[in-house]
Amino acid sequence: MKIKQIAQIALVSVVPLAAATDASAATIIADTVIEFFDSGAGSFTGTRPYGGTFDGSIGTFPVEVPLSYATDGDITTFVSLPTGSFIILGFSTGFVFDGPGLDIFVAEVGGNDELADIFVSSDFGLTFTFLGQATTATVSGFDLADIGFTGQVNAIKIVGLDNFGGSPGFDLAFVQGLEGSVIITEPVPEPGTLTVLSLGLFGIAAMLRRRRA
Repeated sequence: MKIKQIAQIALVSVVPLAAATDASAATIIADTVIEFFDSGAGSFTGTRPYGGTFDGSIGTFPVEVPLSYATDGDITTFVSLPTGSFIILGFSTGFVFDGPGLDIFVAEVGGNDELADIFVSSDFGLTFTFLGQATTATVSGFDLADIGFTGQVNAIKIVGLDNFGGSPGFDLAFVQGLEGSVIITEPVPEPGTLTVLSLGLFGIAAMLRRRRA
């Protein structure tokens, strides 16, 4: 099964730098699903995608889950990626760049030697560069400097490498851009909003002129 979405995050690429805010104290969650592919691997026989919830001691899995379980920033919810399955995530509010130290976190739930290959893209998932391998039951950190990547990361691909665990495959909780490595782009106003704003400014100017007369 393959799910592909033409994400509105492409708007970020046309925002001038003057409209971007350097939010060095901010983090950013990959909150948009650009593409999802289910390889059909693994022993789960129910409806896919699958995954579950797990708080470190108890949980419910494997069950059918929404893909938002990989974009909600919650360490207790996850989407499982068995061998060959992948998900491509994007950022609706900005991008990640090579800042000081680690730049990207990939969080995995559980502890059954589950691994995933991580790739980064600066063209919203058209082409990818291998970043490294995320490991199990931890938050794996990556430094873009390790691969000499100098572009703006606006898409990240996570590919499952095994079928281990009670919910077979790499249990992806979230992907995060780290403090000091994030640019938050200001929302682009809709044309209608710009029109209303202009009318409001004209009205204020007219009122001020009347008061001065």
